Amino acid sequence: MSFLTDAEKDALSIRRMIFHVVGKDLEEPTLLPEIAPPQEPAFFVGRVRSALSGNLFAFREGSAVEAALRGIAGGGDFTAGTQALARDFHTRHRTGTSNGAFLVLELDVGADVPIYALVKYDHDEVIRYFLGAAQPQLERLQEAFVKKPEAMQKIALVRLAPGGGGHVMVRDRSKRTHISEYFEGFLNARRVNQPGDLSGKFVEAVKAAYKKHKDELSADMQAGGVNRLYDVLRQGGQQYDPEDREPLLAALFGALPENAPIRGTMERELRDRGLAEESFEIDPERVQKPRKRVLETQEGVMVLFDEAHRPTETDMPDGRKRIEILTAGILRDDVDTEDRSRRR
Repeated sequence: MSFLTDAEKDALSIRRMIFHVVGKDLEEPTLLPEIAPPQEPAFFVGRVRSALSGNLFAFREGSAVEAALRGIAGGGDFTAGTQALARDFHTRHRTGTSNGAFLVLELDVGADVPIYALVKYDHDEVIRYFLGAAQPQLERLQEAFVKKPEAMQKIALVRLAPGGGGHVMVRDRSKRTHISEYFEGFLNARRVNQPGDLSGKFVEAVKAAYKKHKDELSADMQAGGVNRLYDVLRQGGQQYDPEDREPLLAALFGALPENAPIRGTMERELRDRGLAEESFEIDPERVQKPRKRVLETQEGVMVLFDEAHRPTETDMPDGRKRIEILTAGILRDDVDTEDRSRRR
């Protein structure tokens, strides 16, 4: 399930906005008044839209961020509440971090309860130019909001739950598959979906997509695709990133055309399992390869075995293969009455 529905994404707008300046070069944060009415709303709504994929967290009991946002949502002082958040954020992340703006946006999504966005926006040096003089004039700007996604160092979208708690969707540039320690401490939130569980669900999604589209894939994938899927996912260091899926998809299924139907199926399978927006490292321990394997020949001979008793295959001079099975005894030699036509 997505953090925002399609209807909420379409209705997204800014009700209120404010930012404060934080960073390692400042003894104290620079606290600023609310920007009323909001300025450049289309620009900032665009930045929020660009960050709608993230990892789902839930507030722990006693979260100061939850308390501050509940106070604001209940009619409390917007400026004072966001200043308290900026002070807390500033004290937690000053060492080794860049200066920037800490934004708080109150977002309208067409519901009674607003959504809040907390954004650490890094300062980025840009050169602005002016035309019309005898020669172009250049001006260096160090305090500027830019469009590139990398400028948003951290963003948390907060949906408060009635009565208490709430969900937080986090995108952290410094730790894409989870969240940095100080930002987790600031939010006082825990991840809803554990990476191990996500890994197991991802395996299910991959197998379901492969089963549906097996006949559309390459001959190698049709012959041994399931084995390849498990081998890839059991390699250490594999990551799923919804914004950079191509390397993992190519490793799993081979090169895919942009319009390959399996892409859409993967998207649906991931969304149905709540994975479409999550980023995570795939845990090889949660990718257990089934013990039983099947070998089927062009003549319709089918051999079921496990890896410990794999048949011996020998290449023949005429291009055929000899398959030899060493057994302690034959348990069954009878007419096969099971309909296996759908498996071939």
